[in-house]
Amino acid sequence: MKRYNEENTVHVFFASDDRYLPYLGVAIKSLSDYASDKYLYDVKILSEGFSEESLAELKRIIKPNVNISVYDINEKVSYLREHLHLRLRDYYSISIYYRMFIPSMFSELPRAVYLDSDIVLCDDVAKLYFTDIGDNLLGAVTDESVITVPVFCDYVKRQIGVESESEYFNSGVLLMNLDGMREEKIEEIFIQLLLAYNFNTVAPDQDYLNFLCRGRVHYLDAGWNKHAIPGRDIDESELHLVHYNMFNKPWRYDNVPFEEKFWSVARKTPFADEIYAGKLAYTDENRAADMEGGKKLLLTAKEIFENGDSMNEVIEEMVLYAVAI
Repeated sequence: MKRYNEENTVHVFFASDDRYLPYLGVAIKSLSDYASDKYLYDVKILSEGFSEESLAELKRIIKPNVNISVYDINEKVSYLREHLHLRLRDYYSISIYYRMFIPSMFSELPRAVYLDSDIVLCDDVAKLYFTDIGDNLLGAVTDESVITVPVFCDYVKRQIGVESESEYFNSGVLLMNLDGMREEKIEEIFIQLLLAYNFNTVAPDQDYLNFLCRGRVHYLDAGWNKHAIPGRDIDESELHLVHYNMFNKPWRYDNVPFEEKFWSVARKTPFADEIYAGKLAYTDENRAADMEGGKKLLLTAKEIFENGDSMNEVIEEMVLYAVAI
């Protein structure tokens, strides 16, 4: 029997609950399909509600060297719940913030991969996990959904103080230097900013991480977070992970880029029928709500840009004031 230790263990985190089980199941199945026999894949699900039955269903579709466990995050976020809820929009829940608490919850780990649940892996996640990012705090991919929309580009520069095309990253796929994040007190500063200001943002967790880690990001190849939108051309050999970001999800819409990647994995899970049924039940009213959500997103970005209500400018003013006195 193979012996595993930290040198050949890959730590991967998701944030989910029972309601998102079918899509999380597809993501984990894709991870397992590409898992190398050389490693143990320790998958941790951060949740406020994940049943034993759901966990058992996931365990039936993975290889022996993939381990899954669930960590209840209720206690960790209880005193912050009101503040975490305050700026959420549309379909978001406070689970988007769970990745911020990984450094303190798992103080024994030096690094981790965090993945959103609306992804499909097309390669071994160990390749991402063992990527050398030096003393940077994060490894991430620039957000291709932002660079095609001028309003978002303006918003990113003012709100975060980074360039949209070359610096602003998507937080759905992260290689986290947990030791570095603890040293720089990223979680503590995030909580302080949340309690003191709770800035209006377009992408709450993502904007805070971009702000707090700016200048300390290793930019990964685009194929590690390829969005399911028309955009950057990518060779199949360079495609490692597809991210069905925002509203463009194959379990809701037809003709989504890379939809065949999702369905080929989904059909190998016990969730396929449920996912198909969910797509058939997705109504025109649901699609109209998606369109309205997209419009609201643009309006929010424009409003923040025009009002100057940005974390970048507020913090810069605080620094100047501190220097002045």
